Amino acid sequence: MAQLSIPKRATFRHGNLPDALMEAALRRLESDGVTSITVRELARDTGVNHRAIYRHFPDKASLLAHVAERCWKDFMRHLKRAVANKPPGEPMLIAAGVALYVYGRDHPNIFHFGGRARSTFGDEYPRVEAAAMEALQIFAVGFAGTGMAPDFVIWRASVYMTSLQGIVTQILRRRFYLAPENAIAWMTDTCVMLIRGLKEGPGDSALFRHSDN
Repeated sequence: MAQLSIPKRATFRHGNLPDALMEAALRRLESDGVTSITVRELARDTGVNHRAIYRHFPDKASLLAHVAERCWKDFMRHLKRAVANKPPGEPMLIAAGVALYVYGRDHPNIFHFGGRARSTFGDEYPRVEAAAMEALQIFAVGFAGTGMAPDFVIWRASVYMTSLQGIVTQILRRRFYLAPENAIAWMTDTCVMLIRGLKEGPGDSALFRHSDN
């Protein structure tokens, strides 16, 4: 891994240490995955004693939850750029779905961490789930634009986003092989199939009635 620059302690006299710690954690996450993040290594990266970290984060889990929130917010910004000029409906959903793949392709460690973090930290750190729901709203707007009944929108958006997360995970784990030159076209076709299947499938109320029987 490339040598990380270590800021001077004076950098943190005005409350910048939490941001510096999260930036250091994100660099390690991007480069080497979540297992590379330890309190002592982050202290070294930011040029402070490791005990100083606990003044801002009670434990490593708390710090990682804040990192996860940042990952989801970064993903949301990526989605917003991808759909900026797309009308709600199928064009917006395809653009968002392909953008999800591109984000995973370009940031695989962050993609894997963000997906796991929602279940790992979502209950104890509700801001992680809130950030994930903000991203989900982009997909919900897309489905609302298809003319789907409002009661169905969030459920279908959740199925669409999580299905794509699973597909992209399989690609990144090399369980599916995609030739790079065909990847965007393949993902576009996959998005179209999912969207049309979700639009034409049974209503949510029917699914819930079935599950109660």
